[in-house]
Amino acid sequence: MATLTTPALVIRRSDYGDYDRMVTLFSPEMGRVDAIARGCRRPKSPLVNAVEPFTSGEFQLYAHKDRYSMEQCQISDSYFELRSDYDRLRHGVYWLRLLDTAILPDTPMPELFIITLRALAHLNYGELPTELVTFAFEAHFMRLNGLSPRMDACVRCGRPIDGDARFDPELGGAVCMHCHWDAPFISNGARRILMKLPRTQFDKFQLLSDRPEWPEAARLCRSHVNLRMHMERFAPELYAGENGGQ
Repeated sequence: MATLTTPALVIRRSDYGDYDRMVTLFSPEMGRVDAIARGCRRPKSPLVNAVEPFTSGEFQLYAHKDRYSMEQCQISDSYFELRSDYDRLRHGVYWLRLLDTAILPDTPMPELFIITLRALAHLNYGELPTELVTFAFEAHFMRLNGLSPRMDACVRCGRPIDGDARFDPELGGAVCMHCHWDAPFISNGARRILMKLPRTQFDKFQLLSDRPEWPEAARLCRSHVNLRMHMERFAPELYAGENGGQ
């Protein structure tokens, strides 16, 4: 039996019993943590706001065997603005679904945790298009899970690519124009964005806002994410016609 404190982000919660909730936390050092918040559904509970999705802060947990219970939380941000804007909210919920599919217990992911908080700050307080912020989040999320598409060489023949190409999400990247392949066209500008964005400091994605190719790159990235993560069932409106960014 022990008490521990960890920074975390609430990514999911569900009712449990009459007054409790089961809460899924994303901790940078512990990965996925499922904890029960006892009595949090009572109006005067000090945990009433701490168990809401998007809440980030310092969580004090009580560990007993393989189970955790939430004791206290010092809230850092609840990202209130995105909760009151439908477009921002649906994008944020999609991000939480992505995290829920990838985060494992006892698997530290500190870089993804930091990027997620930065992305939420952009989504909540910024004025950039929500599709652009989501595109940047997807690109870095896929890299940190070892799933970035290969964009510098043909995934069929291995020939280096330095121009227009095709993009095949099933094969996992670009296909050169020498290979006769029935896959969507990708311009050289969009290809380079998909190649460089995952390896660029996250906050620099704002520089893409003036690039006319980013909606094309976002749309093709979305098809790759869907195929690898099977996200269409969770956010069908973001995948309708795979129009991400257009």
